[in-house]
Amino acid sequence: MRTIESPFSDNVLEVKMRKETLPFRKEEYEVIYHYYEDCGQQFTTDELDEINLRQVHNQYREKYNLPFPDEIKGCREKYGLSASKMAEVLGFGIHIYRQYEAGEVPSLSNARLIQLADDPEEFKKLVLLGGALEGREKEKVLKTVERLIEMKHKQTHDELIAQYVLGVEDKPTRYNGYKRAVIGKTFRVIQHLITQLNPTKTALNKLLFYVDFMHFRKCSVSFLGLEYRAIEYGTVPSRYESLLEYGAEAGYIVRHRELMDNGRYKETYSMGERSIDADFTSEEMDTLMQVTDRFGNCNVSDLVAINHEEEAWTDNRLEKQKVDYTYAYKLKAI
Repeated sequence: MRTIESPFSDNVLEVKMRKETLPFRKEEYEVIYHYYEDCGQQFTTDELDEINLRQVHNQYREKYNLPFPDEIKGCREKYGLSASKMAEVLGFGIHIYRQYEAGEVPSLSNARLIQLADDPEEFKKLVLLGGALEGREKEKVLKTVERLIEMKHKQTHDELIAQYVLGVEDKPTRYNGYKRAVIGKTFRVIQHLITQLNPTKTALNKLLFYVDFMHFRKCSVSFLGLEYRAIEYGTVPSRYESLLEYGAEAGYIVRHRELMDNGRYKETYSMGERSIDADFTSEEMDTLMQVTDRFGNCNVSDLVAINHEEEAWTDNRLEKQKVDYTYAYKLKAI
């Protein structure tokens, strides 16, 4: 988080944090509350208000299994519809629907309808029963829906394997940073780290942790949606070995093993023949730059030492537990 000049003095202020309980829809949720303090006055900015509120919204969505903004937008985009047309198909006002994509938490009934529409077979019923789409537009959408239905019933072996190696639940939780992981985007980031930093396996695992957790610290949602565990050598993706093996077999990366003088192997990587086109948001690009700038001059020993200072590792290493993304707010490497 950025420092700011105090409105009460000439002091430059850093963000402070404390545990606090905030209300939402007649319930209360514990968050890591972000604020500034100076001259006996506590205050927040729009940026901090957003971080505090998103923590509440994340917990509420997780508790009631409500869709997250990326899921709502993704549901619409896979059918090739504009926000206004999607709102008509669902029977929502366009303003209300746009708010949902922007982060507003939908009511339980509206959330269930959005989740129902995510199933192409159910969405087909909504299109056929309603009058929102007509003529060629209706015909085009129905062709898209039929293709998605066919794909749904023909999930490939590769897709099943990819889902396994990501090692995450198929729903947003506090352990994947409230985001579903996608294999292509994951290896696009890995390819970026390989070209920029040429990491060993040990270093790569730590870098992925910092990509996800630094992004969560800023945006209250992870970059990749991977789950992490605290093991002897630090915080690593839950199935990192399977992930890297899959990446090599799929052609995303090439693994290189070198025998060291101490009898151990050092593993490094180069780009595979299979490149990935993945668009990153400005916030995601900022996170990648932050990670490469912060760790660009660190060797693997430095990176391990830094990672072992994190509470995400010290609090969870004995039981090799999954790491809650709220540890992102306690990162010391920044």
